Amino acid sequence: MAHVQQQIIDGVEAALKAAGTAAGSNVFSDRVDPLQPSEIPALLIEEAPAGERADPQTIHGGELRTYSVLVTSVVSHASEYGRRARDLGLEVEKVLGVPTFAIPKSGRARIVASRMVLSGEGDRALAAREQTWQFIYTTRRGAPDIAI
Repeated sequence: MAHVQQQIIDGVEAALKAAGTAAGSNVFSDRVDPLQPSEIPALLIEEAPAGERADPQTIHGGELRTYSVLVTSVVSHASEYGRRARDLGLEVEKVLGVPTFAIPKSGRARIVASRMVLSGEGDRALAAREQTWQFIYTTRRGAPDIAI
């Protein structure tokens, strides 16, 4: 079984693809290649800079973990592209605010930060709404692939 971190990334990707957001099927996890014009709007999913934090204190043999995920809503240059990036970010919040995938349990996903990033110039101008999400789960020490 995959690490719970990967299960979360996979769950976020599947939920956002199934939700039918403005990005459609342009939902990518751990993508390093530049987006092509035909792939925008898009949602990018990756581990956030904060990564994962594990509480060294255990409760009944379980370690409480907090995994941070960055979801970036990307739109191309057009009128009101900042507004369009925020609108796509709103769609993401509605999907992930009440996750339907098994990890984490209900009520253990929350958005903790968001910001707008404007980049590029000319026909490659992009607006990106970055959202940092935290997913809280518990594992047994030595079994980070099984959430309890």
